[in-house]
Amino acid sequence: MKILTMILAGGTGKDLSALTRHRAKTAIPFGGHYRIIDFCLSNCVHSGLSDIFILAQYNPRSLIEHIRMGKPWDLDRKTGGVQILQPVYYGKAAHWYRGTADALYHNRDLLRNSNAELVMVLSGDQVYVMDYRDLINYHIQRDSPVTIAYKKVNPSQHSRFGMVRCSDSGFITEFKEKPPSSPYPYASLGIYLFSRQFLLDILRPGKTDIVFDLIMPLLEEQKVSGFQFDGYWEDIGSIPSYFNASQRLLGHLSMINRPDWPIFTRGENLAPAKFSRWSQVNNSIVADGCVIKGKVTDSILFPGVIIEKEAVVEKSIVFSYSRVGKGARLRRSIIDKQVVIEEAAGLGIKKTRNYRKFDEYRDMDPDLDTGGITIVGKRSRIPRNLNIPAGLVIEPGSRMRM
Repeated sequence: MKILTMILAGGTGKDLSALTRHRAKTAIPFGGHYRIIDFCLSNCVHSGLSDIFILAQYNPRSLIEHIRMGKPWDLDRKTGGVQILQPVYYGKAAHWYRGTADALYHNRDLLRNSNAELVMVLSGDQVYVMDYRDLINYHIQRDSPVTIAYKKVNPSQHSRFGMVRCSDSGFITEFKEKPPSSPYPYASLGIYLFSRQFLLDILRPGKTDIVFDLIMPLLEEQKVSGFQFDGYWEDIGSIPSYFNASQRLLGHLSMINRPDWPIFTRGENLAPAKFSRWSQVNNSIVADGCVIKGKVTDSILFPGVIIEKEAVVEKSIVFSYSRVGKGARLRRSIIDKQVVIEEAAGLGIKKTRNYRKFDEYRDMDPDLDTGGITIVGKRSRIPRNLNIPAGLVIEPGSRMRM
């Protein structure tokens, strides 16, 4: 059975602040080696899905550079493979995708011209390991026009997801988008399987959102089946959720390090990591090309990171090619790519909330939830002896002064 896969990768990732200033949410590094999009693409390849279109819009450059022709995923093919689609001008009017359903509508010619029987619609900004064949077989057995994957989540997370109720007969009967609380423990995973012709029939101009404009009107007709997923799945939609998902990975790396289900990615081709006689590393992920001379605990270091002598890195995530200077200290921090932290600087050490002197450099969004985690944007420089308080977000490219 031919299946067309469409990956939605156009979100801005506003709640991830400085981490998405220069990249799409789907291109955020994760786990010391990967990008978020790698998990979705690897699941597709392992599940036998090879006709893949990525619908991109916001800051797509990093994503495009990472995907290229799709070779790491064996998707560089003459027929099928992976393509990145962006909004285009057709001669009458031009506008950005106004939502998930609108993105599908503006690419409906792909659906119309395809001989696929089913269309898999995926969110590209989640970290999970899933065999889509289980969902496909369930959908075929149910003979439903659309099936949604859902998973039980912690009650404290209900306000972050679309919460669903599934009847004993296997149909989704209620769908509440990000309610303050929910009597139902199941969250929609943003994974949808449509019969192709049915999807074409319900896509219309002005319908912008998959949930509100496509799914919810079908609930009363009992046309939406629910597929329960119990495997590894992490949401990384906010700074705290991204940080916590990374920390959980330190204790359970086997969740993504499966010999039978490798996560493919584009490698850096660097030399192996080097640990000097002064280094101390505990419960951490250290990627190729790193040079460790200091102390690293409960942390994730991406390729090419340098930790100088007497530096201490605790419960932190350091992206590629950043350098932590001699005697510097990091605690509960996320450091983006190519950041320089000079000698004896401190990040996340002090709990003071006196941010005023940093107003020139920091994210001023009053609604941003950092969970007390300090963020330093890409290509920033932290001068020697400067202490950055916990929870501060430094904008990319900042050249801070004492």
